[in-house]
Amino acid sequence: MAIRVSGLVSGLDTDSIVQELVSAYSTKKDKYVKAQTKLDWKMDAWKELNKKVNSLYKRLGNMKLSSYYNKKSTTISDPTKATVMASNSALNGTQKLTIDKVASTGYITGGVLKSGTTSKTTLKELGMVDGKGTIAVTTKDGTKNIEVSSDMTVNSFVNKLKEAGVSANYDSGNNRVYISAKDSGVENDFALTATDGNGLSALKSMGVYVDSDANDKAYAAWEKYAVYQADGVTLDDAATRANFQSILDTIGTYQGDASTAGSIAESEAAIAAEKTKLTNLQADRNYALAYSSMKNTLRDDGGTGTAKLTQAEQDKLESYLWQSDEELKEAGNYAEFEQLKNKLDISEDDFAKLRSNGKAVAAYEDFASNPASNEQTANEVKAAYAAGADDLNAWLDAKNFSIESTNNNIRTTQEGIAGKKEFINQHALLTGAAPAGDGITTADRVNTLMDKLTFVQQAKTDTAYSQGATRINGSDAEITLNGAKYVSASNNITVNGVTITALQTTAPGEELSITTQANVQGIYDSIKDFLKEYNALIKEMDQLYNADSAKGYEPLTDEEKEAMSDKEIEKWEEKIKGSLLRRDDTLSSVMSLMTSSMAQGFTLSDGKKYSLASFGIKTQGYLAAAENEGYLFHIDGDSEDEISAGYNGGNNSLMKAIQDNPERVQEFFQKLSDNLYEKLDKKMQSTTMNSKFSIYHDKKMQRDYDDYTKTIKKWEEKVSAMEEKYYKKFAAMEKALSSLQSSTSALSGLLGS
Repeated sequence: MAIRVSGLVSGLDTDSIVQELVSAYSTKKDKYVKAQTKLDWKMDAWKELNKKVNSLYKRLGNMKLSSYYNKKSTTISDPTKATVMASNSALNGTQKLTIDKVASTGYITGGVLKSGTTSKTTLKELGMVDGKGTIAVTTKDGTKNIEVSSDMTVNSFVNKLKEAGVSANYDSGNNRVYISAKDSGVENDFALTATDGNGLSALKSMGVYVDSDANDKAYAAWEKYAVYQADGVTLDDAATRANFQSILDTIGTYQGDASTAGSIAESEAAIAAEKTKLTNLQADRNYALAYSSMKNTLRDDGGTGTAKLTQAEQDKLESYLWQSDEELKEAGNYAEFEQLKNKLDISEDDFAKLRSNGKAVAAYEDFASNPASNEQTANEVKAAYAAGADDLNAWLDAKNFSIESTNNNIRTTQEGIAGKKEFINQHALLTGAAPAGDGITTADRVNTLMDKLTFVQQAKTDTAYSQGATRINGSDAEITLNGAKYVSASNNITVNGVTITALQTTAPGEELSITTQANVQGIYDSIKDFLKEYNALIKEMDQLYNADSAKGYEPLTDEEKEAMSDKEIEKWEEKIKGSLLRRDDTLSSVMSLMTSSMAQGFTLSDGKKYSLASFGIKTQGYLAAAENEGYLFHIDGDSEDEISAGYNGGNNSLMKAIQDNPERVQEFFQKLSDNLYEKLDKKMQSTTMNSKFSIYHDKKMQRDYDDYTKTIKKWEEKVSAMEEKYYKKFAAMEKALSSLQSSTSALSGLLGS
């Protein structure tokens, strides 16, 4: 703002005079500023109320579903044998249960190690022969081979086991190594085997060489590769080697690069090419659909037989669709765009789809940056559309056929890749025991595998197990429920919505009883929570609608605020804000919708008609209730509600209704909530006045707010222009007075002399 120094000659308070002269314009501007401020506060008030309506709307959406009421409670006759938990899908009734077996985790307790052993003691000091060896840890995730050596410490050995996928620990207090599976069950058990002599020596030195079912399975995994001579006993060396050779060669092919025929990489490259082709085909089809939809909408006739827009107007509007409002305004085309939009006269949702299709068409037809094939396709589509629906449908059918063929090619190739990966996984035991590497030939790897197979055949007969070591095999839990047997790797077994956690086996002939029933308290709490939310919302609406008038109160200007204290300003503004929705027609319609829906009765499956009052849920009525509480619902006999606690002899009517017939209560509240939900949903549909999920005219309010902004700016410019005008006039006056004063002084000087 320019700094003005005026009135020096005339002695007048020019600034005050100018402000008085332009006060009429300033007052007009302030009027619009106050109106905009008031509208802004009203928009904020509606936003807060709308959030609460939406919260109730979402709850009603849940209350429509049976799952909202299917709350279950379940008990078991002996909780020391098992615990139970019911989900909403569990059936009511009593079931019979026996715990036949509890799941266990595979576990090795190693033998006591040599006296004086510490975590830093080497395997050689514990008795391992000099050199390196290999042991294998097999879990459900596969087999991992661990290289061990005589100079490895106890701590290093334990860490290697952990890395291989089992839990392991050396307990110096008991001087033992403990190893366990990560989870219970047969499928989660582990095997710890040696694949050569030094590996076997390492296991024995650590006191963890034990007999187990898992070890037998691990040995059997090697055995399946052996090919025997006709006697079934003597190993056929040449045939076994050929078997290993074939498997390794196949895996090598599958693991080759994209230039290797039959490799996974080659198949993946083919899929990538097909996916690119598919993307282009889908883009072509989507363009055709967007183009035809856009054209059909532009030539809409509203059922009159004559398009609402001329061909020229259709072309013009089409050229505007891909541009944003800001771009249209900048180019000076927004007014014409709005005029054509209004003339087309379709819903906001339909126009949004039209605009989306227009943008999609424009993006596809950006031939300067898109492939040349786009232009060819665009010409085909336009020609087919011009020829009629049959030609366009034929074009789309051909494109859809190509898309389906390409999808089939991708699926077939993916299945082939999956099969190859499965083959590699099936034989991971071999690639892990004899990994490929620089300078290592396939023949070298076959020799290694033959050595390991020969060792395994010998090791499985070695019964010199570690002294004092024990092995618990992983086992599954087994239960019998209502005469049917169920098996699980975990002690947690879920059957038809009831989760049973087995703790210990039942005695022979012992049966446990599981009782499942409706959770009356849970259903009651859910309904009461809904009533609380409804009551709070309807009371707030009533308060806003019946608020005291704020006639004579308007938002304060900055100058007006300067004459008041902060507390006075706060009270003044609170007075206005509290009355913004007073006697509001929109608020009244929403309240009427809600209260009439809650008062409605419904005929249930038993042929009888019920209302909230049928379950002891009533309002006091406007005459008896406190101010703004006439629409609030109370449950007869609710001990937490001082208004209705003594009704019905102090017995809770809703609780009793649920206890007597929970299905009837559920059916009624599903109908009630569905009815109110549908009415609110209809009320909150998108229109030119309001957005989706909005009960008030948010779009119109925003447009009005923007209009105020423009109007205020115009009046500010008028005030500035008038101020400038008057300041120029006063400046001219000051200049004239200054000139006159100079002339007078000169004349006085001459006369005096």
